[in-house]
Amino acid sequence: MHRAPFYTKPAAVVASLLLPVVLTFAGGAHAQESQLDAARAAAKSAPFDAEAALANGRALRRAGHDAEAQKELRRAVYLATGRSGDLNVRTRWESARAAIARRDFPSAMALCRQMTTISGGAAAGHACAAEAHLLYRRASEALVETTQAIALTQASPMYEAKISEGLARELELDDAAAEASLREALASKPAAPEAHLYLGRLLVRTGHRDEGIAQLRRASALDADSPEASYELGRVLVPAPEGLALLQRAVVERPTYVVAYLQIAELELAAGNLDAAQKAAEAAIKGDPKDHAAHTALGRVALAKGDADAALKEGEAALTILANSAAARLLMADAYASKREIDLAVESYQAAYGLDHGDPRSLVRASQACLAEGRLTSAKAFGEKATHEFPKLGRGYEAFGDALAADKEPLAAKAAYERAIANDGGAKSSDGARVKAKLDALTPRK
Repeated sequence: MHRAPFYTKPAAVVASLLLPVVLTFAGGAHAQESQLDAARAAAKSAPFDAEAALANGRALRRAGHDAEAQKELRRAVYLATGRSGDLNVRTRWESARAAIARRDFPSAMALCRQMTTISGGAAAGHACAAEAHLLYRRASEALVETTQAIALTQASPMYEAKISEGLARELELDDAAAEASLREALASKPAAPEAHLYLGRLLVRTGHRDEGIAQLRRASALDADSPEASYELGRVLVPAPEGLALLQRAVVERPTYVVAYLQIAELELAAGNLDAAQKAAEAAIKGDPKDHAAHTALGRVALAKGDADAALKEGEAALTILANSAAARLLMADAYASKREIDLAVESYQAAYGLDHGDPRSLVRASQACLAEGRLTSAKAFGEKATHEFPKLGRGYEAFGDALAADKEPLAAKAAYERAIANDGGAKSSDGARVKAKLDALTPRK
């Protein structure tokens, strides 16, 4: 049964889909880092066994050892050449997935096209090509390939093609069609984890949290060593301890799992565990030195530790990688503010807001920074803009109220504080209680 989709703003939907779409089918091997020694040993003991090379390459890929996996899977393809069609197809498909993981689209497509020339491999070749197109978010091209793959399998559309079809529909922001395709995939292979994983992620994003979590738990149960299942379930369950534990398990299974390290860094930073947050951010950079978000995360940790210069350095590194990173601009603005270089801070806050009109933090923090330096006119201007652009944001009204109170405008400040309390869930909430104290301080005692 397919429900009506839970509609969100297109920008929010797109933001939730920013990560590269890379399918990670389990096959029959596990990704656990500790199991790699056994897989490597098995391949070494049978150097001419294509199946052993395939199993080793798959395990390496799932554990995040992309370069080693691609090398091993190329060997598997070589050993399988001239063998049965099924083995030829499986080795090339897995090798294509390793190329996708390394963002090597041409190599992946070449392998997929080779599959279509193998007896019995045409449908798989088109499904493989769909996965490759999803790397660069080419939904239309992926759907062309899934249509051909499904047509070739007729009454029993192949599992992988239906998953790719669902992910492509999701990229097109057609959540109802995406859900339908993923449910078809799940129905065809209910004991396989991938459809549960992608369906669960979709359901959580579209507002069906409980059912989505149930699907993610099922994916994790079916493939307990899956880094993706641990990550997707963990990031939904945070800040609960189970969520953090799952994220930590994900990076044990895949020591190069950058997005999982970044989630851990955010959680540890929010909890004030700065050393743990720094360790996670540094691990993310080690996993991908060209990840701008990792440098931004490390910079935020440095700023929390009081090292504004180190924060600026990481912000600049992030901007070198991605010049239009709003998060990096915001980091640098906060760092300049901490150094009381207010002109540079304001310039960076404005740049951050210009790059991301959906994030109110740049306006609120600009108001607070200007207030701290006695620039009341600017503080009021930023605070007022925050209330106009984000009329339900309590922090915006609070910042505006602070600026008004400092400029000796108590009546206007009271009105702003009252709006802040109303938007923060009432005076008994933690934020509301803080603002209530400011409001009471403006009220003359009888």
